[in-house]
Amino acid sequence: MKRFSTTSIRLAVFVVLLVALVIVGCSKHPNEKQLKALEDAKAAALSAETKAADCSSDKAKLQAQLAEAKQKLETMKQEKVDVAKRLAAW
Repeated sequence: MKRFSTTSIRLAVFVVLLVALVIVGCSKHPNEKQLKALEDAKAAALSAETKAADCSSDKAKLQAQLAEAKQKLETMKQEKVDVAKRLAAW
């Protein structure tokens, strides 16, 4: 009998706490603070996406410049070899 009453009381307390949490935690519409936080998050995400796109564009430009510089370096190395050969033959 005592065990049944202790279990019943624990179950009742659990149910009351669960109902209280559901009532307090659930609302139909977000409040102004939540809407402001959502707008701020959207703005931050948009800003981050824009910055990422800019960085990708800059990276592509720099990679193109690097490839061009490497090609120019190879051309200059070949020209140096050619000049060295001509000097040796002279």
